[in-house]
Amino acid sequence: MTTRVNPLSRRLIAPLRWAALLSLLVSVGVFFAGAGAAQAAPACGVLSTGAASQANDAVRSACGLIGTPYSWGGGHGSKPGATYGLCDPANGAPNDCNVRGLDCSGMVRYAYYLAVGEDVINGTTRTQWSTSRAVARYYEADGTAPLLPGDLVYFGNTASTIHHVAMYLGQGWIVEAPYSGGYVRVAALSSHDDYYGAIRLYGSGGSTTPPAGGGTYWVDTFANAPVYGSPTSTSSTGTLYQGTNYVYCKAWGREVSSGGGYNHWWLKTDPDVGSSGQWVSAFYLSRWGNDTAKDNNGTTIPDCAGGGSAPSAGKYWVDTLSNASVFGSPTSTSSTGTLYQGTNYVYCKAWGREVSSGGGYNHWWLKTDPDEGPRGQWVSAFHLSRWGNDTAKDNNGTTIPDC
Repeated sequence: MTTRVNPLSRRLIAPLRWAALLSLLVSVGVFFAGAGAAQAAPACGVLSTGAASQANDAVRSACGLIGTPYSWGGGHGSKPGATYGLCDPANGAPNDCNVRGLDCSGMVRYAYYLAVGEDVINGTTRTQWSTSRAVARYYEADGTAPLLPGDLVYFGNTASTIHHVAMYLGQGWIVEAPYSGGYVRVAALSSHDDYYGAIRLYGSGGSTTPPAGGGTYWVDTFANAPVYGSPTSTSSTGTLYQGTNYVYCKAWGREVSSGGGYNHWWLKTDPDVGSSGQWVSAFYLSRWGNDTAKDNNGTTIPDCAGGGSAPSAGKYWVDTLSNASVFGSPTSTSSTGTLYQGTNYVYCKAWGREVSSGGGYNHWWLKTDPDEGPRGQWVSAFHLSRWGNDTAKDNNGTTIPDC
């Protein structure tokens, strides 16, 4: 049986076919136009000039790690290199203890080790950021124009919340160990929306200006240091990591000492662990001596508004081993108040009645202003924590003068 075709239908088919084809071509054009907007990642390598040879070598070493599995905690063994990581579901790494690889900070650590033969950037992202090895330091406000290949770029909203690091290649590209389940790869710096800043380990220095509103003076600390809510507090509120850190100002407070080293100055800072605006002892400064509080350039850190100042002329700082009763004279036996245990100032000394316990004794009395009671009272030098019988010296070993 012959099927009849309506002539009108034939006339409609051709235009419909052309419309469909045109629609397809438009769709393909839109697809390729969109694809062109997302620039393909370049081959991993040194993509701009100006970096030190060590930095360029580090870039090449990092590029040699392309394809290495990401492993949370990987690369943090006693020596740089891939290791099994940590299984930590809370950080999106439920299986990483079974994956031999590198996390982001382990990757840059290993790359620099391969390049220079030294373990120059050990630690987590936050401790790496604060390293004293940095010859230059940049912030988001500086833009990316100053960056050179080999610079380490850090991501996080603040120094204490940095969570990722990558190595800069140049032209806006980085090499990174991205996340659990991923592999070392090339990516755009702009693929992360919380760029915080960058450090340079080799080459010419650059900006060392602290972040706006984030500090005034750079100092090096030789160890992780406890921080406190005030210069006289004894209850730690957090930790400032070893490295290069910024501080705001200084105030005189309780002494921190070890061996022959001591310091009464306290520096206001934002610690790595704990809330901002805490205090760290200047004892931990790696460049300076006793009762000195200077930044890395040798500038004396200014006093904090309302903070305690160093004793004026005629005052001597001493440590007392316990809360001590004070008296109206060196011979009185009626207490007039209390001087609290800690670091206190005194004016001068006078011989008076003996205070003793066990084999310890002292006849010297020190004129001071107690914590409880009227000013100008007397405390026995028996309560000094550093010295022996019938000795009255300040914390520096200076004999306190007679009144």
